[in-house]
Amino acid sequence: MLLRWILIGLVVYLGYRLFKGLNSRSMSREDVKGKQKHEPLDLRNSDVEDADFEDIQDDEH
Repeated sequence: MLLRWILIGLVVYLGYRLFKGLNSRSMSREDVKGKQKHEPLDLRNSDVEDADFEDIQDDEH
């Protein structure tokens, strides 16, 4: 009896995972319609710089 419940639970779980996987694949970026809220930035690689970070010393210790 317990084995039957385990098998039924396993089948339900696998079915849920299969349905969820197929459902998430059907949604793609091409399906999204509408206008963008913001215009894309016109940036080139020469316009972008890496940030330099420095450690701050903790004087309380």
